[in-house]
Amino acid sequence: MTLTQQEITQFYKLWCALIWGINETKNIVPKFEKPVYGKPMAQAPFIAIRAELWENPGWIDEFISNNEFGDLTEIDLGILADWRKNFVKDRFVIMKHLKKYAILMTMEEDAVLYGVCGISNPLSESVPYSLPVMVEAVLLPFKDKIIYDSFIVPYSVSFGKGMRNSFKQAFDTAKEKVGIIENMNIPPEPVAPPKKKPKAPKEESIAVGTKGANVPKAMSVKYLEVAEIIESFCNEKLNDEYKELCLQALTKLCRKRPSPLLSGKPRTWACGIVYAIGSNNYIFDKSQPINMTASEISEWFGLAKSTAGSKANDIKDLLDLHRFDNEFILPSVSATSPIPWMRLFRGGRIR
Repeated sequence: MTLTQQEITQFYKLWCALIWGINETKNIVPKFEKPVYGKPMAQAPFIAIRAELWENPGWIDEFISNNEFGDLTEIDLGILADWRKNFVKDRFVIMKHLKKYAILMTMEEDAVLYGVCGISNPLSESVPYSLPVMVEAVLLPFKDKIIYDSFIVPYSVSFGKGMRNSFKQAFDTAKEKVGIIENMNIPPEPVAPPKKKPKAPKEESIAVGTKGANVPKAMSVKYLEVAEIIESFCNEKLNDEYKELCLQALTKLCRKRPSPLLSGKPRTWACGIVYAIGSNNYIFDKSQPINMTASEISEWFGLAKSTAGSKANDIKDLLDLHRFDNEFILPSVSATSPIPWMRLFRGGRIR
């Protein structure tokens, strides 16, 4: 959904007047010519003035009081006052493109959902990337809609399966508890999901005698065979952190339908899992407290390095394993990771 042509004209009239008026009093961009909607406008001065404006929103109050730089009506000034009161400057994740609007979610523990309309083009055209996509934007109330201030900055960041699941969980929780904000002056209505009938438990779904691992009974023997080898290696060469993470990966592989572990030797799978988890946690970096070479790992398992590496690559693909997803990152590594947004949904917030 976009604004009507009349609304587009009104928005840009206000936006151009505000940007020019702020610059006239603050002299952020020297020799900045008054922008006129419908005529070519350079983006660079707009971006520079805009950046200063949203760091100093009180300037909008000054502009409204003076009202010297645009032929603005009381209705126009009321819209500007609404911008000053209710603007939201943040990083968001675009979660869905609907016919009515795009849904943007804040990147915080208690996520907030906004239904945001495009101005002259839908957001699906302005940000033509696969969802979810992270963007930086300033959201503005405009009459009974929410728009953005004509600039939206997408981040070229891909999210792994773990982060996508975190986003979806945060989205579902926010939608159920709070709802989607469509008008910044009207509280949203929570949308409760339809009740699902509880599924009857399957008698054969959980394995017995697998040291507490939740795997299908059909995979119990294979799990125990591979787990025993992994535990021996980790007890001798690594630590409990690594052992727990490797067994977690093994459990996930056993639970796939069909499980890839149905074929292949237990020792090869054990080596591949250790190699893949270790690689994802910088085990080949000599600066790490625990480090090994690829040859040392493969030799312990009695395999060629090429075989170990190939199996590790298969496992990375099966688990969608990468360093941007903290599902298979050691807590000690995650704590010093240079990727702060990997732990956004633990309570932090990107600024």
